[in-house]
Parts: sequence; C-alpha cells; structure tokens
Amino acid sequence: MVKYSEETDNLRLASPIKNDYYTVLICSEGNAKIKIGFHHFEITSGTITILPPDVLISTQNVSDNFKVKQVLFTKVFLQKIILKEGIIDELLLLNTKYPPMYELNESFNSVKEKFVQIKRELNSKYAYHLDIIRLIIMEILYEYNRACEYCLLGFEKTMNRNYQLTYEFKKLVDEHFTTWNSIGQYASHLGISAKHLTEVIKEETGNTALQIIHERILLESQYLLKHTTRSIKECADQLGFETASYFSRFFKRYLMISPNDYRKSKKNEVF
Repeated sequence: MVKYSEETDNLRLASPIKNDYYTVLICSEGNAKIKIGFHHFEITSGTITILPPDVLISTQNVSDNFKVKQVLFTKVFLQKIILKEGIIDELLLLNTKYPPMYELNESFNSVKEKFVQIKRELNSKYAYHLDIIRLIIMEILYEYNRACEYCLLGFEKTMNRNYQLTYEFKKLVDEHFTTWNSIGQYASHLGISAKHLTEVIKEETGNTALQIIHERILLESQYLLKHTTRSIKECADQLGFETASYFSRFFKRYLMISPNDYRKSKKNEVF
C-alpha cells in the first residue's frame, strides 16, 4: 500500500486514532500540535515527521494555513526492494527518546521535490512506477535519518537529568497507565520520591504527573469508544477502572460528556 496526499483531514481529527501504516510528511506552512505515544510536540514549517503504525496519535490546534505533503505506506510495500537485510528496519526505527520530527534546513526543497516525484509517478502509472516510488521513499527515509542524526547532536548536548527523568516517566505511563494509578508506583520504580517526581514533571512539562497519567487514560478511552465496539463496562475493565460508573464519572469530569454521548457524537466522524 502506498498513497500520496496533501490533505490534512487525518491530522485534524477530534479523537485519537491508530494507523496500520507509516506516514512521512513535510510541512511547508503553518503548524499543528501532535501527540504520538508519550511524545507531545509541534509540527512546524520546514520539518519532516514520521507517524508510525499502531501508536496512538492525536492532534490539536491545527492552524488554518497548515500545509503538508504526505506519503503513506506499509513496511510490506518497501520490502519488495532487494536490499541488504535489516536496512529498511534500521531506517524506520525511531529513537523513542525524542519526538519523531526534525528540521530539514537546506535540504527541505530537495526533499519536497521527492514527494512531488511520488505524486507524479502515482498519477502517471508508467511502467515500474511502484519500484521507482519505493526507491524515492528510501531516499526520503535516508534524509529523515540524516536530519535526525544532525538534530540529536544538539539534543544530547542539552539533555539534562530532569529531561531524562521526564522521558522515563512518560515511557512508564505509556506502558502501565491501565494498572499503575498512583504517583508513588512510578516514583518507586524510578528510585525517587513521589514529591521529587512531581516537582520535576511540573517543571519540565507544566503539567502535574497525575495530569499526564489521566491524559493517557483519556486518549485511550476516546480511541476505544470511537474505534471499537466494546461496551462501556468492557472499556472500563480494559482501562483498569473498578466499575463502569467510576469510569463514566472520570470521563465526564474531564471531557464534560458521558462515554455514551461521546461515542454517539463520534459515530459519523469521517477519517
């Protein structure tokens, strides 16, 4: 599967989604705040971003002038290229310590042209067009990884202990949000006090540690309500709530709408 798009509907959704394909995009204008897994960052003009499959994605504050070029593809599509074993996996392997978005700087225009080439090949459907598209996507992935290497040199120099601690905490939340419901559990695993963890998270993110845990629960609950047929009780069980009523009160307290009403309001949402 491969597709080219300049539409931004998939980035303007009001509810979280999970895709079964990779999306590589470059932004030429505007901005959008996006949350991928435990990373929360802003896509801005001149950047390249990879949205991986099977990871919860949500967006907010997408500007009216937001313009992107996107290529959507599966790993299976790329694997039809005869390459040294492991090359594709290496290029698609994202460094989980950092948001998957980097500045292209001087190479932006040349990378943008590669997206345009893919569009032309898809439209023309000339002989070997899919093979050529595979090669162009590989070029784009190399450019992404080059930008990644360059940016990480700066990240490593400025990364401090508080950043590392915040990263570890967010990673743990993504892994254990359905079973660990107290700050103490996370702090104990990290070998620090709950008070210190709370202070660091507040300083680094502007939110409390509990807010980050609750935000992750809410994102997952929104996804389950919109994209699955599980009952409210089944959703509550999966999210670690003792009862469906407790889950409903939690959901309504933050989103000002009941889980049932939320599901009904999202039933006809197109994505």
